[in-house]
Amino acid sequence: MLRNHQWLENQLDLLLKKYFGDISITTPIEIQFGREAKYRFGSIKLYRNKKQETRNRKQKFRVSGLKFKVSSLVRKQPQKSIITITSMFAKQDVPVKVVAYTIAHELCHYAHGFSSTNRRLFKFPHHGGIVNAELQKRGANDLITAYKKWLKTYRQTVLKGKISV
Repeated sequence: MLRNHQWLENQLDLLLKKYFGDISITTPIEIQFGREAKYRFGSIKLYRNKKQETRNRKQKFRVSGLKFKVSSLVRKQPQKSIITITSMFAKQDVPVKVVAYTIAHELCHYAHGFSSTNRRLFKFPHHGGIVNAELQKRGANDLITAYKKWLKTYRQTVLKGKISV
């Protein structure tokens, strides 16, 4: 199967239903392929509201001798969390469970309140192995095992200099 944007969205939906059905989705989650990277396989970022004026004209008001301007119609763009996955994972030689682990890893950050509007549960995103502990609690041991096995062989090929980005 071709690994494209639609495939990534399907993987995200599958993981949300299978492992993260209990988390509150406070901001929409989008997923995309990013640039190819050797060491950073995924990231999640919260894009905050940006004020966007629908009119360039500002109304002037006068209150007890003071003059100030107020935007007439200010609309806010909604917040969203975007998961970016390395485009190296679009290749068929990377196991599907490795991609699934990476997406689940980023969803753990979302569930813990990092890059989401959820309440932050921890001070640091990776302190004390909280991500893998969360995945084990949610029953994703097969993803962790597959990822660790693949990562060991991947690091060996990087050290041998066979992979270039």
